[in-house]
Amino acid sequence: MRTQSEFDRREFLQQSTVVFTALYWTQPNADSSQEEHGVSLATWPHNLYKENDGVLQPAVTESFAFNLLVKDKHNREVQPSGARLEFYSAADLVEKVEFSKKALEVIRSKDIAAREDGEPEMYDFRHYFSLPVSLAVDRLVYELRFILPGNAEVRSQLEIPLMRYEQKTKLIFPIKGKFLIGMAHDFNEPHTDGRSQHYAYDIEGTGPHWEVTRNGGARNEDIYTWGREIIAPADGTVVYARNDVPDQPAPGTVDPRLYQNVPGGPSIPGNHVLLDHGNGEYSSLGHMQRGTVHVRTGDHIKQGDLLGQIGRSGGSPFPHLHYQLQMPSGLDFRADGLPARFENISFDLLGKAMKIASPKRGILMEAH
Repeated sequence: MRTQSEFDRREFLQQSTVVFTALYWTQPNADSSQEEHGVSLATWPHNLYKENDGVLQPAVTESFAFNLLVKDKHNREVQPSGARLEFYSAADLVEKVEFSKKALEVIRSKDIAAREDGEPEMYDFRHYFSLPVSLAVDRLVYELRFILPGNAEVRSQLEIPLMRYEQKTKLIFPIKGKFLIGMAHDFNEPHTDGRSQHYAYDIEGTGPHWEVTRNGGARNEDIYTWGREIIAPADGTVVYARNDVPDQPAPGTVDPRLYQNVPGGPSIPGNHVLLDHGNGEYSSLGHMQRGTVHVRTGDHIKQGDLLGQIGRSGGSPFPHLHYQLQMPSGLDFRADGLPARFENISFDLLGKAMKIASPKRGILMEAH
């Protein structure tokens, strides 16, 4: 005999559709009472891609992180009382997780609404999961229970596709030589709170022995990253290029006025280049030195062409290159980021070069 929850789930699957556009998934809420209670759910970012946890070789697990956004069209005080997350592989339920009211309070915030590229929300819940690859999980059904004013308990439900992204562009790393990743996009790093920068990298060039600074690192010029050449990771057309934002003067400090009060308008990424690779994938490269950007909007460039030099323009606390692969968007970066893999990176293991496609934070690497 089927349980009521099985009937509810079957009704949900029959009623729900997920429509893919060039920019995002629209994710309809399956609860038939949604129109009555007015509470809806969404994810940030809109598309969720699983990444394998391996470094040199594929691992047995894959991970993903996201924020669940809760929105109420009536702007009421709606309190969560619990959640049930069900993970499916095709039609098979393979994993489920329950969150109590207390557990939801621990991961509750309103971080997304406060972001410059954010969305309106009542609040959100931060989630991170690592699951066996062998489970072949391809969707998550998220059911949130909450209390309306007057103590009525209702629920909303959202089906979330869990995908593996198939990269179309063959990318080379945007700098040559030895480097480290200062910040990547593991679940506990600020990049994953973004939408377009959800899979971004902060790249730091190093010295011949992977040293980061010289002479104490008191000046920008004392950081080995400063002035490193930035190259095009693939063929593309320059959608946008900026070259006039001042660099931050001293490592460790950021003066917002230097990127907010500029004639061309505010620019947190500072001097940056946005490349259209012609297949729905764009490369964004930020924090370049003022006056070093070599390309202009409309230029057609080849992989390996010089774009500029690493600097500290925009909201950059230290010299580094911010790189992200993303879907199409305007200059406000309201598009989902994409996982990026590179063709020419090696990891130095006791003097032996071993190929690595997805760089990780803290590993000694070299781009050839």
